Amino acid sequence: MPVQKLRSKEGPENSRTSGGQRRLKKSNTLQIPMTLRDFSKPQRSFMDQETMAYSPYAHQMETKILKDKTSIALRWKEHYQNLLNRSSNVAEETLSQIPQQQTRDELAALPSLEEVSNAISQQKNNKASGPDGIPAEIFKEGGPELMQQLHQLIEKVWMTEKIPADFKDATIITLFKKGDRTDCGNYRGISLLTSAGKILARILANRLLPVSEDTLPESQNGFRPSRGTVDMIFTARQLQEKCREQNQPLYMAFIDLAKAFDTVNRSALWTILQKIGCPDKFVNILRLLHDDMMATVLDSNGSQSDPFKVESGVKQGCVIAPTLFSIFIAMILHLVDGKLPTGVEIIYRTDGKLFNLSRLRAKTKVTTTSVIELQYADDNVVCARSEEDLQATLNTFAEAYEKLGLSLNIEKTKVLFQQAPANPSAKPGIQLNGATLENVDHFRYLGSHLSTKVNIDTEIQHRLSSASAAFFRMKQRVFDDRDIRRETKVLVYKAIVLPTLLYACETWTVYRRHTKLLERFHQRCLRKILQISWEDRRTNVSVLEEAKTTSIEAMLLRHQLRWTGHVVRMPDHRLPKQLLYSELKNGKRNVGGQEKRFKDGLKANLKNCGIDTENWEALALERSNWRSAVTSSAAEFEEARTEGLREKRAKRKERQANPDRDRLPPGNRCPHCGRICGSRIGLFSHLRTHAQDTKVGRPSSSNDEGSPK
Repeated sequence: MPVQKLRSKEGPENSRTSGGQRRLKKSNTLQIPMTLRDFSKPQRSFMDQETMAYSPYAHQMETKILKDKTSIALRWKEHYQNLLNRSSNVAEETLSQIPQQQTRDELAALPSLEEVSNAISQQKNNKASGPDGIPAEIFKEGGPELMQQLHQLIEKVWMTEKIPADFKDATIITLFKKGDRTDCGNYRGISLLTSAGKILARILANRLLPVSEDTLPESQNGFRPSRGTVDMIFTARQLQEKCREQNQPLYMAFIDLAKAFDTVNRSALWTILQKIGCPDKFVNILRLLHDDMMATVLDSNGSQSDPFKVESGVKQGCVIAPTLFSIFIAMILHLVDGKLPTGVEIIYRTDGKLFNLSRLRAKTKVTTTSVIELQYADDNVVCARSEEDLQATLNTFAEAYEKLGLSLNIEKTKVLFQQAPANPSAKPGIQLNGATLENVDHFRYLGSHLSTKVNIDTEIQHRLSSASAAFFRMKQRVFDDRDIRRETKVLVYKAIVLPTLLYACETWTVYRRHTKLLERFHQRCLRKILQISWEDRRTNVSVLEEAKTTSIEAMLLRHQLRWTGHVVRMPDHRLPKQLLYSELKNGKRNVGGQEKRFKDGLKANLKNCGIDTENWEALALERSNWRSAVTSSAAEFEEARTEGLREKRAKRKERQANPDRDRLPPGNRCPHCGRICGSRIGLFSHLRTHAQDTKVGRPSSSNDEGSPK
């Protein structure tokens, strides 16, 4: 279907040397993080006009494409007005199942000047300003007088429970996710808020954080300190490995909620906050930031819609919104308590050695737990041992979500079935709301691909594709620009492309074939940046030395060891640590060697670094000592690897210069340098090195001495 696209009149060639790029050339490396944004702005501006300025449909069910700015603004307003004003009812009976916690009166105290100062310092620089156009840097540079005035204003708001409209109103910008660009439903709305309102929200968020940590379950890792997506990816991969190793099936369902952040029932949210111990004053201040809120939509064309009222959901872009949503979604576990199957049962013991399996035979020292769900914000993965258990678990969660006013997206909810290696069976037929859920062989979970084959083949291909896209998005603007120094280009490559390539690599079980693919991409990018051609006949080692970086193998080693040390230092109640030190309660390993596991790769890396495999956990408990040991050991590993490659190259050259003449066929001597090649095709390849200087073509087929036969 055709779409209307607005193209920039000024191509990248017309703005080749922007001011930010000229400054980059003259600046030192310490100024790179500040100036990187300068030459990224023209890139983003050009890309936004090229790829995001699409006209939406006139209506979701129609195919007419809008063209004028007024109609487009009205369509965006219609879309978000319907989305952010959805009516949902949460019964009092449902909320009564949530236990009442003791009220924390300290949350109702007036904010102190120190709290205001901390909230201001926590504001991030270089962020879009809200409707008032005042950036956060103004408050940071305003000094004590401005801070005092803001503190008095916040105190007045706290005492009178009246708030300026600018504190709660928002400008919504649209960010494309995926799918059809003409469908408004494929865009995420982000609220741009005033800096003063965000400072008040930060004060509330800092006070609410200890309450949320006491409320949220261990399985919820979204928007919590010292937790991230890698925690849940690692847990899911470890669960897959344990089931494969002990010949047990694994049923996983990836639940997708439809517009979860935008459909939160606010009345139920305020009641839940009171249930977990928030005093009325604290809840009332929170309500001031949401009640009677008005919003406008600013699209990529620059047109802005008329304001409309927002009555549901939390504001995506507000600092307190993730915490509010996590608390709201955590109440699901109160509604499903006692109604779920046992899940996947594991036994673990964290006081023994990881590589000593016999530690788990002491039945009086092991702990048994069940893995039922893995949550990250609104992303929920439910696990079961059988098809019947998975069906019962999904039905229970679906009913609980419905009671809280949330709805499941059936089309995006998938089932991943990992068969028991010794007992294959048919794929399950899981149904939800009368529809059969799709079975998939791999699923992208939190940005990382999980596969039924329990390997990272699909993940590596996805990483290579994403990193290649990230590289070529900046190729013309950065890597091909002669006004930018090579050192700067390498820094940009390390800051943008490498994190994309190695995302969640801490959780991988890597084979040699994976390392080769990653090394090949790494070398290709560096050679493009350094402008090294294959005709230069440069070794990979020399390229890495010129770029002042290391091999992918050394990076993987360093990332995995650092991550494992982090897991060892986790409290015993954390899921990643429990899975690492565990095995299934029921299951039997195959006789003989096992397929490569995460801890097998870990043990090999420890040996490569010269770290004792018996006492490494004691060293890992001291974070600074562990990081120093890993950094120095990784550097030694890279040095030994480089030296080994040089020795192999030297031996290969020596064999080529002094071959075993009795084993070589006659007539493969180079007529120019006298070198004897091992085969006819080897001679052809060798003659190319003389082609540029001597203009030698294909060797004749005569029987003269030195000619190939």
